[in-house]
Amino acid sequence: MENYEKYAEYTKAQDWKALCKLNNVELDSFGTKKELKVLPEYLEPDEVVFALTSGFMEQSETSNSFDFGVNTWLVVLTSDRFLFLDAAMLTSSVDTQSIRHDRVQAVSASQGWVLGKVMVDLGSRLVTIDNCQKATVKVVADLANKWLKELADKKNTPVPQPQQSSEESGLDKLEKLAKLHSMGALSDEEFNAAKQKVLSSL
Repeated sequence: MENYEKYAEYTKAQDWKALCKLNNVELDSFGTKKELKVLPEYLEPDEVVFALTSGFMEQSETSNSFDFGVNTWLVVLTSDRFLFLDAAMLTSSVDTQSIRHDRVQAVSASQGWVLGKVMVDLGSRLVTIDNCQKATVKVVADLANKWLKELADKKNTPVPQPQQSSEESGLDKLEKLAKLHSMGALSDEEFNAAKQKVLSSL
């Protein structure tokens, strides 16, 4: 991923404004100030944030019981997953949803006159985040698809296996001969003859 080190640096510093600037978009914290504040608590060690956006998602089974209808979620594209956070208005609880990259088939963006939406295709269902800042949806989709391609390419690249010699080394053969001789399976003559044969082949 281009700028991976910068993304990692900004994630570690929790500098979401600089991260957005790296993506040539402005940080839109409207409706997600609480989520941005708690985001570091939900990141795994060494997880790197690539992009942020926010938008509306329908209530899910994990939604707070005090929330009604459509909520504003913080959408975080990271090196490991899509992370969705929604802080409750009246309490300190936070709803989370996480989609690992190996579950994602594609990410699409749609831009309207003012706002846009991101669609995450999981094959069996489509997760839609609507009413996002227009400029951020293209960034999220582009970065997600580039990262998914990189992950797929890494997965499909065969790992070179160290070559293992199927032949025994001379030392291995001599050790086996010595063990057979000490067990009495080989006579002194047989042992010496076999030992000379192994030594002459080296």
